[in-house]
Amino acid sequence: MCRATSVSTNADPSETAHEVGMGLHAHRPAKENPFLQHTLSGWQPGIPHIRYPVTFGHYPEGDNWGLFLAPADLACVQQALNIQESDYALVLEGAQVLDEAFLEAPNTPRLIRWNEIAELHGEVDLVHVPEASVDLVHGLDLATPVLAAPDRAVPLEIGSRVALGLNDGCHLAVVSPERHLIQACLEQFIQDYIVSVLRRDTDLPEVSPALVSDLLEPMPAGSWCELMLHLHKRYWTLHFQRPSGDPPPSRWVSEGEGGHWRGGWSW
Repeated sequence: MCRATSVSTNADPSETAHEVGMGLHAHRPAKENPFLQHTLSGWQPGIPHIRYPVTFGHYPEGDNWGLFLAPADLACVQQALNIQESDYALVLEGAQVLDEAFLEAPNTPRLIRWNEIAELHGEVDLVHVPEASVDLVHGLDLATPVLAAPDRAVPLEIGSRVALGLNDGCHLAVVSPERHLIQACLEQFIQDYIVSVLRRDTDLPEVSPALVSDLLEPMPAGSWCELMLHLHKRYWTLHFQRPSGDPPPSRWVSEGEGGHWRGGWSW
């Protein structure tokens, strides 16, 4: 367990690292873009400049839902979560306690403003803390890392809505009892991937909530889905490929930039 007995605050909010303009999805610079930063040795990319498989998994975790994204970072979901900037994140670094076994001494937890989480990198967990509940984090017991006990990662007793775990610099776990937050994060992840393929700001095809919701059927433990965007002259397709033996890939189709995503082949 990580006992949060001493915290510090930083009241100077910084600018968010990820902005989306009116009708235009902004492309992040390569040095800040997880889709362009990471490489998996031996994997053959379908898109030359994206050299890491783009995947997600979605599983029930007790009363929570767990969404697992790669490659991703905290900036990838900060905007999608739509947490108030006046709220805080309890940052947990270094703590590695699993099944009551002591593995490594934890660092002292600290509080930062929620709009600063995009600046965190490496191996870090964080838990949403509403502004009104800051005093309640003293003495709070949390199992870390988030992946060790995702069913207990969100302390609802203080009004927390989500917990995030960043591992290996590019594997992001989003844990929340609120399905709409999970859905918003997955949609943001898909949009960021498409813009990274194009490598420019773009007017993305519109996505209906029902399409994203269909992707969030609970998966068997250990299963995952890989994304692959194909750009054709007259249309775009986005494939969602499950591992061998799982159901055949599903597919979205759009007229292209500024169009509308549809399931299947027609629009």
